[in-house]
Amino acid sequence: MSDLTRQKILFNDGWKFFLGDSNDFSGVSFNDSLWKDLVLPHDWDTEHPVEEKNAAGSGGGYAKCGIGWYRKKFSATDGGRTVLQFDGVFQDSTVFLNGVPVGGWLYGYSEFTVDLTEHLKPGENLLAVRVDNSRQPNSRWYTGSGIYRNVYLIKLNEVHLRQNGLYIATNGIYNDNSIARIQIQSWVQNEGKSPVDVTTQHRILDADGNEVASSGSVLSIEPEGEGHTMVIPSIEKPHLWSDKDPYLYTVETSLIVDSKTVDTICTKTGIRTAVFDSDRGFLLSGVRTKIKGMCIHHDCGLAGAANYKEIWKRRLLRLKDMGCNGIRMAHNPPSVELLDLCDEMGFLVMDEAFDEWLLTKQKSAPALMSDLNQYGYSPFFGRDRQADLVKMLHRDRNHPSIIIWSIGNEIPEQSALHGPEIINELQAICNREDPTRHVTLACVDIKAHDMYRTLEAFETALDVVGYNYVARWGMRTETLYDDDKREFPKRKFLGSENPSAGGKRGLYQITPLDATPAFRSDYDKVTLRSAFLWRYTASRDFVAGDYLWTGIDYLGEARWPSKNAISGPIDTAGFQKDTFYYFRSLWNDEQRTLHILPHWNWKGKEGEYISVIGYTSYDSVSLYVNGKHVGTKGYDYPNVGSMGSWNILAKNTRPTTHDFHLQWDALYEPGELKAIGYIECKPAAELIIKTTGEPAKLKAKSDINNIPHFGIAQIEIETEDKDGLFVPTADNLVSVKTEGNIEFLGMDNGDNLDHTPWYDPKRKMLAGRLLCIVRGMKKGSGKITLSSDGLNDVVLNFQIE
Repeated sequence: MSDLTRQKILFNDGWKFFLGDSNDFSGVSFNDSLWKDLVLPHDWDTEHPVEEKNAAGSGGGYAKCGIGWYRKKFSATDGGRTVLQFDGVFQDSTVFLNGVPVGGWLYGYSEFTVDLTEHLKPGENLLAVRVDNSRQPNSRWYTGSGIYRNVYLIKLNEVHLRQNGLYIATNGIYNDNSIARIQIQSWVQNEGKSPVDVTTQHRILDADGNEVASSGSVLSIEPEGEGHTMVIPSIEKPHLWSDKDPYLYTVETSLIVDSKTVDTICTKTGIRTAVFDSDRGFLLSGVRTKIKGMCIHHDCGLAGAANYKEIWKRRLLRLKDMGCNGIRMAHNPPSVELLDLCDEMGFLVMDEAFDEWLLTKQKSAPALMSDLNQYGYSPFFGRDRQADLVKMLHRDRNHPSIIIWSIGNEIPEQSALHGPEIINELQAICNREDPTRHVTLACVDIKAHDMYRTLEAFETALDVVGYNYVARWGMRTETLYDDDKREFPKRKFLGSENPSAGGKRGLYQITPLDATPAFRSDYDKVTLRSAFLWRYTASRDFVAGDYLWTGIDYLGEARWPSKNAISGPIDTAGFQKDTFYYFRSLWNDEQRTLHILPHWNWKGKEGEYISVIGYTSYDSVSLYVNGKHVGTKGYDYPNVGSMGSWNILAKNTRPTTHDFHLQWDALYEPGELKAIGYIECKPAAELIIKTTGEPAKLKAKSDINNIPHFGIAQIEIETEDKDGLFVPTADNLVSVKTEGNIEFLGMDNGDNLDHTPWYDPKRKMLAGRLLCIVRGMKKGSGKITLSSDGLNDVVLNFQIE
């Protein structure tokens, strides 16, 4: 047994890349000096312009795709075992060590490992990875191409915990939450030639590092064998994890052989129970909790599929401020960093495995089923479904944020005879590997046309029935879940995908009436469908809540010349749209909201009526134009009837609408638009929007000034007029220049019609804002200079740690 314990080394730097294919690329003697040097994560699709002719098509965001190769040289160390962990490679990867194939994985969303031990040689070794994403179109929606998540080199003793071989579950919470039992299972491998006795020791630490419980057990494991152990320690006065208070414990697990520690891992976990009930909806540790959720895709905007925790943190902080407490990982297993953030920030997660089973979907048109030559997961589902599902379950089941597993999204087998059989198989796997969580599937054709209608046997086979677009079919536009609740009183209901409210940031034109209805997003009507549904969902306990499509704009599912969908309240650059404040006014129950739109820069429209919209959680709002009162309006939510007597009002308000937004028609004149919010008829908040001048000053702010090694800084850029007012109509062209030890990654304005490549150092603002991202490359200093014609330069200095 060697002296080392587990070493997990980030293996992202020192790679070379080439887009193309040759059998020679895996060879040790091949000269790769002309290949591109890079640091992972990497998505080569972001390095090429979107083009309508690209085979990925509209569904895949018109990405280039193809076949690419990565190569890296590294030195081997003596002793133990050496394992390479890939968090995600899209897709169909083959790993070579010194010219010999040693592993790989097909499904681009699965984590996988490759044991290099038997093929390492003393000194320098050559690692090569072939990635084949040439079969297009495939997954929905934008996938990216390449090694797009982190890679780790793991050094292990011969006796070690199996990959993802630790399972921590809340076994129960008792005596009015005064004590909790935690069930911990371990799977231990002995890859040595001799039998061993292994002590498995678990210490549970609170957030301050204090030990609150411990337990251990002993295993006897044969040579090249595996052992399985379980303990159930108790924690007194447990601090429960919730969406409001996401408290995390740490489980420190050590393996001891002959009084020597041979392996140690630390795992964050939370204590809670998650139950769906047919009458009470979703119960988090026994407390009824309404899911106010959003669906998201895995791309990171200008970084494409390349996964950066910093980008997700900025986005999730904004969703949290909006009042969102749930995330659906649509439609494939997400990065582990994203799940870690959900644990830390308190999101209720639906973790989803597949977008296809056996039947192939159309990737670039509205039809769900396809007879065309399209690719995806369906060609491999029959062979790989159990392996990929188990990988997701084993990797993710310790995350307290995950409250439910999803085994599919809008699966065409909903109407197929064998659909219930597949549900039973996949759901049984989930229940076997993790009996603490319910299982769902996002059903889209409940009560559709007979030819495609979801079979009742398909619905009833599920633990929880997930409804996509519950208001889509017939009179359900009015009645929603009512008919099914009467027919299936014991059914558990969840809105797995329902309409969000998006649109294009800063766009206030009215779409022509002959436009495709599904793609109309008039700023004064964009919230109507969502509002009708939410009033119902919020007032029916039996509906667990909603995950809305979507929280953040995502690449793909577009129609040229658009390159991305615009269905979220946050755009690809991470900026809030007006509809962000609509959701905030309903969902953020800790802070009030007062927001009015549009801007008040309407030169040439003097004397015309402008439709002014208000999103608010105040009782009522008075609107003024240059001090002249336009009107006072308000709405009640929730509606509350009289108390005690028919003429004693529960709330002292005078609602003017049942919509979740207020609307005035105001005559435009330059100057000041002012809104005053009232609580119990008393002024409580004020918001002023002024007509601005032309852009006169460039401003920029970075989220950090000290950048970690290979970390990123996110810089928000905007313009002001001569009086220091933000200019909401600015579309200046901004240029960026980098110096020192930083690398420019790209700029994004959130404009779905802007085809400027992400990597171009010049980009226009959209509605006065622009995002720039840079990466710290090595220790030292760096700076960027932002320029725009006629405006001042802005210089930002950074330290790379």
